[in-house]
Amino acid sequence: MEIKSSHLENDSFKVYLEDLCSALEEVSPEYKKWILYNTDASGEVKETQESYCERVFAYELYHQLRLIMEPCRGHVEERYRELILNGEQVKLDNFYKHLFEGLSKLSEKFKKEGENKIIPDLVLHKNIGTIDKDGQIYLVEIKMGENTNALDDLEKLTLLTKSELYFHFYIFVYVDKSIDELKEMILHKGVDVFSKNIVCICLESNNDI
Repeated sequence: MEIKSSHLENDSFKVYLEDLCSALEEVSPEYKKWILYNTDASGEVKETQESYCERVFAYELYHQLRLIMEPCRGHVEERYRELILNGEQVKLDNFYKHLFEGLSKLSEKFKKEGENKIIPDLVLHKNIGTIDKDGQIYLVEIKMGENTNALDDLEKLTLLTKSELYFHFYIFVYVDKSIDELKEMILHKGVDVFSKNIVCICLESNNDI
């Protein structure tokens, strides 16, 4: 997977995006959805229903990334030796102070309690407790295709590029949607989600990116 972009601030960090895309392509479609079994009072299954499950997908993506970071037990790739990959990790003190409070300060839209929060699905960085400007690689927010509020989180990510988190990339992964569908949604809602540090990755139903 080769990523070509004229606006990437630092080309030396592109390898982390390429690794993320490679990991996404390895996530089997079975991790995109759960089968829900509806039963009657006796416990007999009456019907089944498919439902997207963001958390299961994120866990499998984490696993695929770990296989890239550490291809064999005890051997960590050089570029990852000083980095930590966390999933839905609530950092303490400065990190989430900026993450939660920053949104309400930057936008009237997210001042309401509960709306000013975003807990990234994945974070690649050097330190879990503090903000290291040189060690903030990316944070990832994943949304499944059926999510009707996906653009809210993309808008939040865009706002975070103006905060003091210093990530090189703020990545929005949209599962089972094409980039054309995402563009149409953005134009239809008229939201401002453009920033040189924002990366949108659409994983289509056939696992093409």
